[in-house]
Amino acid sequence: MKRFALMAASAILLAAATHLLVVWATPRIAMNAAMTKIGGNGESNIIKNAPPATSKARTIVRPSPDLAYSACVLDLSQGPVRLRIPVTAPYTSLSLYSSATDNYFVLDDRNTAGTGMDVLVLGPGAERPAGISPEVTVVEAPAARGMAIVRRVIESKAALPAVDAVRARSVCDVYPG
Repeated sequence: MKRFALMAASAILLAAATHLLVVWATPRIAMNAAMTKIGGNGESNIIKNAPPATSKARTIVRPSPDLAYSACVLDLSQGPVRLRIPVTAPYTSLSLYSSATDNYFVLDDRNTAGTGMDVLVLGPGAERPAGISPEVTVVEAPAARGMAIVRRVIESKAALPAVDAVRARSVCDVYPG
């Protein structure tokens, strides 16, 4: 009887440990795959504009065909990263995700003054650089790697060239500060 109880307890502990490992690892593996797909050959801190979503072309997971997506793989080990995102009507949003898929920051055109978003992303524990303008939104990331995703509504196929022209002015780069 003691042997059975010991085997049962060992099996339960092994199952619990396996469960915790899977729960911890799954989002990190998924985000790493997404960052690899978007970042290509290890490219980071460069904004990439995805083509319109179709049933065959899906750079972003679960895309909407009414949205134009841009993404930047963030590598904060090189220093803070500055995102300058001009907005387009009728809607533009910026979302920041950690390497564990956690969405830790969202900004949209309805919550910004002017015609664009200007965000400085700091690594964990980093301090605001001296000389950064107070108009710049400063965000501390929970991890040194992650991703920024910009979504823009495309009102019609005819509107896409104008949206693409604005997307081309978006910037994601290491802050030289």
